[in-house]
Amino acid sequence: MNAFMTSACTVPPLQKALGFIQRVFNFAPRPCPEEPQPDDARARREFIWEVLSRNPDAFSSDADVQSMMSMYPGRF
Repeated sequence: MNAFMTSACTVPPLQKALGFIQRVFNFAPRPCPEEPQPDDARARREFIWEVLSRNPDAFSSDADVQSMMSMYPGRF
């Protein structure tokens, strides 16, 4: 028996163990991410434009807009 044959004989128990682990931890389907509705996207855009129009001098770059978005995570 050569080295390949002896190592090949040890693979099936490993495959069985990995298959068992996969079956145990993969029992529930993954939830599908929700598609954003057009009205939700429109409301987010209107909120951004409203904040930008109220304080035009406060936002000098896209980094400022990104930091504003992090302050209101529920709105984006």
